[in-house]
Amino acid sequence: MIAAHNTSYLAKLPAGLKFGALLVVSIGLYLIGSWQILSVLLLVSVLVLLSARVNLRQLRMPLVTLLLILAIVFVSLGIQTTWDSALVSVLRLLTMCMFAYAVSLTTTFDAMLELFQQVTSPLRHVGANPAQISLGLSLAIRFIPELKRVYLEVREAQHARGLANNPLAVAVPLVIRSLRIAEDTAEALEARGYDSAEHSK
Repeated sequence: MIAAHNTSYLAKLPAGLKFGALLVVSIGLYLIGSWQILSVLLLVSVLVLLSARVNLRQLRMPLVTLLLILAIVFVSLGIQTTWDSALVSVLRLLTMCMFAYAVSLTTTFDAMLELFQQVTSPLRHVGANPAQISLGLSLAIRFIPELKRVYLEVREAQHARGLANNPLAVAVPLVIRSLRIAEDTAEALEARGYDSAEHSK
């Protein structure tokens, strides 16, 4: 969930600067092969995330899921290559995710929309619609955590009914609720008179 009223220093920085820095940091991480240096950078990323003054409760499930995935990746890479290489890969991914969380949770939807529209504006010359592309990117980023929240709610509800092991019992309500979210979003955009063709001019 993107924080709309975050008052941290990071939240006051321009979205372009934050996403640009995130891109540079992500590339830089893959140029570092020392697990000691990556460990220090991971600590820095955690401090940056804490300085963002975000609600850590909303990160609990994403972080648990991320750590489980990285644990599997670590074991798999360790068996296939070396344990040092596996540790380096996992530290890179975890550090990048911490920085990404800090950026996304301190950037409003409107700021993302404006940034993506500026970045995609050159595509206008090849017939694309920057406004539609930027809206799609922003909505995708915005609703990834929202859909995950819905999934967890559906899974818990079906688990209470003894249907947690039935994929259809979870998938069908999830699809229905996702479609409702999409419909509500479309109605909200229409009510506000959003016209992507006008915005792209």
